[in-house]
Amino acid sequence: MTAFRDELEPRLTHWADTVLMSGATITGLKPMPGNAGLSFGFSVHSGGDEAVRRLVIRFAPPGVTRKGNTDVLRQVPLLGVLEGAGIPVAHLVWSTGDPAWFGTDAIVQDFLPSKPLHMYNRTAGVQPLNDDIDPYVERAVSAIVAVHQLDWQSMLGEWEAPRTIGGELDFWQRLLDKAAEDEWKIAGERLGNALRQTDPGHHAIGLFHGDYQTNNILFDQKDGHVSAIVDWEIAGIGPVGVDAGWLSMMTDESAWHEDRARTMKVRVEPDKIRSWYEKSSGHDLVDFDWYRAYACFRYGSIAGFNVRLHRTGHRVDPENELIAPSVPALFARGLALLGH
Repeated sequence: MTAFRDELEPRLTHWADTVLMSGATITGLKPMPGNAGLSFGFSVHSGGDEAVRRLVIRFAPPGVTRKGNTDVLRQVPLLGVLEGAGIPVAHLVWSTGDPAWFGTDAIVQDFLPSKPLHMYNRTAGVQPLNDDIDPYVERAVSAIVAVHQLDWQSMLGEWEAPRTIGGELDFWQRLLDKAAEDEWKIAGERLGNALRQTDPGHHAIGLFHGDYQTNNILFDQKDGHVSAIVDWEIAGIGPVGVDAGWLSMMTDESAWHEDRARTMKVRVEPDKIRSWYEKSSGHDLVDFDWYRAYACFRYGSIAGFNVRLHRTGHRVDPENELIAPSVPALFARGLALLGH
């Protein structure tokens, strides 16, 4: 990956000169937060000193099979549909599957100066007046309702087949089986079984984001409106309730170990999220607690697997060790939500 970064600036300069404008140069190349070091921001200049355009380029992991969140080109038709439907997303400038450019697939989007309502670092995000985060989260809920209400069958009918809850539970169970600690596997399996037993079976199907939380929502720093929903890598067609459950789980301190909960900067009562969703959508958010429990199972399975990768040296990230105590807490919260 170091060699990839070392080669990136001259390749990007060649790309900008060829694709955007003759004689273009770039400055300010730096990794963007998250995205495993595969997303970089930079500025493009023409002849003068002033930047003409600020952009973000995101790559597929070199040498990795293109599937799900490693397939950046999967987002290309989705982003086009979302922008065309008026959903706030960063404009897609360019994409390629030709390795001659960067050695891997890539997409380029406009950089937005907006900021998230950061979940753990308030200085890295927008600064709500009087520290009142509720208006921001309510706008975020309204934005995802608009996504859920898209006519996916006409707009994205050929993008991918709808996913079922059973298939999703099977997928996360396979990840859970690779968790770092046996006790986590036992607790997670209990929750997974409880979810299957209580599956409502009448899920509303539509486009879901998959990781809908306030770090992935950019807000205008002046008036607080939603400027863009970002990071669509794990979006899909399936039960849209997963997004409401995920947002609630990420902002509900009772889902986390107390050490993690103390660091949370975005705390929202689940009933508020439910109320805002129902107000914006015009219908009841049925089975909300089930989706919250499902979110606990999903995140617990992901975190347990990531802790194993960290401890075995396959993907070292100290943040995973900080989340580790929350794995059993998430499973316990999910079981409580289901009355088990």
